[in-house]
Amino acid sequence: MTVVNDLPHLALTELDPSNYAVPTIAPIRTTGHLDPVFCVHPLVGLVDCYAGLATHVDDARPIYGVQVPASGERSESLAALAASYADDIVRVQPAGAVHLLGLSFGGVLAHAIAVELQSRGVTVGALTLLDSDPVRARAEGADLLASMGDEIDRSHVEELLAVASHNDELVQRHLPGIYFGDILAVSSVGTDSGSAWHPFVCGTVAKYLVPDATSFDVVGPLVDNYLG
Repeated sequence: MTVVNDLPHLALTELDPSNYAVPTIAPIRTTGHLDPVFCVHPLVGLVDCYAGLATHVDDARPIYGVQVPASGERSESLAALAASYADDIVRVQPAGAVHLLGLSFGGVLAHAIAVELQSRGVTVGALTLLDSDPVRARAEGADLLASMGDEIDRSHVEELLAVASHNDELVQRHLPGIYFGDILAVSSVGTDSGSAWHPFVCGTVAKYLVPDATSFDVVGPLVDNYLG
């Protein structure tokens, strides 16, 4: 299972891994001279939720999605998964800063990737976490099928549910490390997920409360401004 990002419409499809050098990295926009932002998949492993980001982010900034491995491999821990994705990210961005963004479970994973990259001496620029709570990260799976949307090939539902279930197990056993730097934490009205990140961030947690932190029409300008 892989996700091809063909903006403005993303769809679940079969993709020959030879079409792109790093199959877990889905190119959303590859042009531009600025340091890229890598958008980490939520619980189900798909990156179509980031389709609307490109219209709000500087055209000079490349955007990539970080998706589940096409091989169907399952990591033994969230830290191991983060290390694997860090390997793939530095293959795409071998020099310069790496910006990371994650929605819900993807935020917990983006934080883990950031910690891993810093341990390797890689510069992490902006770390943006949307509706992401390191303590209550399973909320995303409450209505999994409804959250998939109409673009999803329903023949892959069992596979998607298996990915989500495995990722949920990983996050329940995960104790976040310490990220050295500032983060942007955007929460939807009725939540305050940003506050939960204070113990795991050695830096400033810039918290914003918006009507819907999953809508890039709402948070896109915030993200673009934070990326600089």
